[in-house]
Amino acid sequence: MTAILALALMLTLTPPASGASLPGPGANSTPFSRSSTAAVSSTSIVSGSRAQAANATKQSWVTPVPAMEIITAFDPPDKPWLKGHRGIDVLAVEGEPLRAPTKGTIRFAGTVAGMATVSILTASGHVLSFQPVTTDLRQGEDFEAGERIGEVGSGSHCEQSCLHIGAWPADSDKRYIDPGKLFGQETSLLLPLSRKPAEEPKGGGDSTTSGAGAWGGHSNGRIPTSAMCQLKTAPGQMLRCDAQAAFDRLSHAFEARFGAPISVTDAYRDYATQVILKRRKGRMAATPGTSNHGWALAVDLGSGINSFGTAQHEWMRENAPKFGWIHPGWARQSGSLPEPWHWEFRK
Repeated sequence: MTAILALALMLTLTPPASGASLPGPGANSTPFSRSSTAAVSSTSIVSGSRAQAANATKQSWVTPVPAMEIITAFDPPDKPWLKGHRGIDVLAVEGEPLRAPTKGTIRFAGTVAGMATVSILTASGHVLSFQPVTTDLRQGEDFEAGERIGEVGSGSHCEQSCLHIGAWPADSDKRYIDPGKLFGQETSLLLPLSRKPAEEPKGGGDSTTSGAGAWGGHSNGRIPTSAMCQLKTAPGQMLRCDAQAAFDRLSHAFEARFGAPISVTDAYRDYATQVILKRRKGRMAATPGTSNHGWALAVDLGSGINSFGTAQHEWMRENAPKFGWIHPGWARQSGSLPEPWHWEFRK
């Protein structure tokens, strides 16, 4: 038995040989700490991964980069040997931190066909690969959801700087799946620059605005971890504790109706993350230190909520206020900056 286990560990942890196939080219701080545990955890991750992989699509994962924007969609070929896009490309800038989407282990860190590559094995039994990405972590090291596990490197294949993400079930023969669905996000919407107000809208006091703003003597984007709580339904995402408790109750109600908790693509954004988003999005991003997300009272959502007119969005419009969560007037379809995905907590 010992020999069998040892062989299983060796197969699990051995990096791809030279020329092995990986998907080809094309958060500053967190409250979580890494720990190097026994390598047997990687074996337990793989076992039963088919059932776990099915359940993983119901989980809310952290997007690898905040405010994730898909610029090239998943477009697999009809046959494995044909050309296609076996992953997604998301807008990112060199040096931007890479966040762990969920709990897992570093599977590979190195280069593939000259491209800096990191792949991870998730607790749900998925393999995710990221290019171009560098990391100081070593093969077999564990991490928690939301933890910084690397940074975006140079040399992407996109016209714009981007991050390529590939995904497949660990127990499959690299049958690629759409990574966007793992984050509850398959498309994104960008408004013309002419629609972007000079300053991000502020909250107010009526039924369509949250009044999100300063609290506890903290500065925007500089709220200590000790003053916030992690979402239980979306590990890796942080909010003020009363907002977190209310959102988790809302997410459970949503799950009872739609079969899965709400996918949270972004919650609290620290100042460093706001700076990165400004670099990446320019005028489309709030000036660092002014983002509504910097108060730990705002979320961006997927799960179908991120499109006007869907059953999920309409359900939220009707039910979210019962839990203290509001779709601000400025973010509504007739508002000054329509964002179906953006919701805020009313004090």
